[in-house]
Amino acid sequence: MKQSLYRYTSLTSGCNDICVVVDNMSEAIEFPQLDTDRLVLRELALDDIDVIFPHFANEEVVRYEDCRPVVNVKDVTDIIEWGRNMANSKAGILWGIFRKGDGAFLGQVNYVARPDNNFVGTVHRAEIGFDLTPHYWGNGYMQEAISRVVEFIFNDTEINRIEAIVHTENSRSLNVLARLGFHKEGILREYVKWEGEYWDMVSLAMLKRDRVT
Repeated sequence: MKQSLYRYTSLTSGCNDICVVVDNMSEAIEFPQLDTDRLVLRELALDDIDVIFPHFANEEVVRYEDCRPVVNVKDVTDIIEWGRNMANSKAGILWGIFRKGDGAFLGQVNYVARPDNNFVGTVHRAEIGFDLTPHYWGNGYMQEAISRVVEFIFNDTEINRIEAIVHTENSRSLNVLARLGFHKEGILREYVKWEGEYWDMVSLAMLKRDRVT
């Protein structure tokens, strides 16, 4: 269960324009840890490398993403550092998803702010991304995690619109987003080119006024 496209590689390559807006806000911030009934969503740390490596090395996790599985510790370290730098620059947040009780690492969910109006600094739009270790599919964990992140975005930031771009064949992610109330807005034809192949993507979004509380 994963949203295609948006993991560390694609988001990093797409972050240059964001950094233009926020590079003057580099002081560290207090990371917003989130809780649900079954989960803790928290910042990834270097101490987590051993438990998160198998997730990001899983080919099934990146099946619909324009990136390859990690192959070494540096790859995982880059993911952790990307998330930390993004949070500190106020360009978005990457949460690791951990299960309460046994502390098992289940996956990740993130959002990346998208500046409005030719980089004037106003941000009212963000893209969300996520992936879940296949062993934990079918238990409602991702829906629970995304729901809490959506609540945080709409209640604690100025963001009014959350977008998701999903591979047309990624039915699990499309179903999760539909259950959460995301609206399908159309097909982005040949939107992504990955390893010589063009991918059609589904564009979905939720507005703050769409949110059912």
